[in-house]
Amino acid sequence: MNFPSSWLTNTYREPYVRLAVLSSAAAAAAFGIGSLTPHVSAVVAAITALISVRPTFHASVQEGLRQVLGVVIGALTGFAALQVVGFSALAFFVALVASFVGARLLRLGEEGAVAVGVTVILVIGPAFNTAAVETRLLGVLLGSVVALGFSYVMRPGTPHGRALDDAVEQGRRVSHLLTAIGRAIADHSGRLPGALAAVWLAEAEDILARTVDVRLDAEDAVAGARFSPLIRRSEAEAVLAQARTTEATAITLVSMCRDLWVASDHEAALPAGVATSISDVLLATATAVTWQGDAALHAPAGRLDDSTGPVRVADRSRAEAASQVRRLDDTQPILLGGSLLRDSEKITQLLSGR
Repeated sequence: MNFPSSWLTNTYREPYVRLAVLSSAAAAAAFGIGSLTPHVSAVVAAITALISVRPTFHASVQEGLRQVLGVVIGALTGFAALQVVGFSALAFFVALVASFVGARLLRLGEEGAVAVGVTVILVIGPAFNTAAVETRLLGVLLGSVVALGFSYVMRPGTPHGRALDDAVEQGRRVSHLLTAIGRAIADHSGRLPGALAAVWLAEAEDILARTVDVRLDAEDAVAGARFSPLIRRSEAEAVLAQARTTEATAITLVSMCRDLWVASDHEAALPAGVATSISDVLLATATAVTWQGDAALHAPAGRLDDSTGPVRVADRSRAEAASQVRRLDDTQPILLGGSLLRDSEKITQLLSGR
């Protein structure tokens, strides 16, 4: 009985589907409102709304402002060209070149410049006159406003809130992978199967790739704070700091997994006793990552105190493991053990800020 509803909900959560539905709805709404409003071009309003809907409210604000400015630049230039050379292909050329120049100054990119150019054609259009330009410019304004409204509901929550949730989620993945590695090292008595090490490395690299995306989203939220009432700059900057911490942790995890993958070719990468000690270090480090991530949901970029349980346990177990590594004679276990301990300490330092 619930299958259709559940299927529709899950489908709508897909970014592309949501963009298609809301962009189409925005265009239809702009056309409907424009049709009922005097002196507004419904077609221009619909096209502007369609190309101005963005995944976030602040991005739509930026796009709408740039769209309007670009069209004004193109229309004014077109009007001047028409006064000089009359209505002709040359006037169109001059207006479109001006719109591309304006788009470059507004940093719209190639796709944005083409979109402005299309709107300029619609605005100056055939039978150019002052009344027609006014009607079409009002259509641009209406389409931009409608796009803002639909962009507001494009994705639930705030941009920095979503970035924080994503950063914490990737932190949990880091913790789970560290836990899996720690348990496997102990269970295999220091022997590292190559296939398992390759899986760890692939997972770590995927985590890193996703944390980079999260950091970019957080940077976008900070930049968009001046355009959106939904974003407090101080909160967005704290989320960005959290995203950077998670990214640095993921980079360290990739280094750790790469060392394990290289060492997996050796029959016994670590002696059993040392493997158990390093396992304890990794498990304690994983717990510290979880603690910091849980706290970040309420206080992004907050640091763990040195007296925090997981930090104390990690420090104590690391000291014990280091003493065992120093007593080894074989170069390979010394290098691997020292590298794992150094990386675990780096993660702890990232979380505690010391």
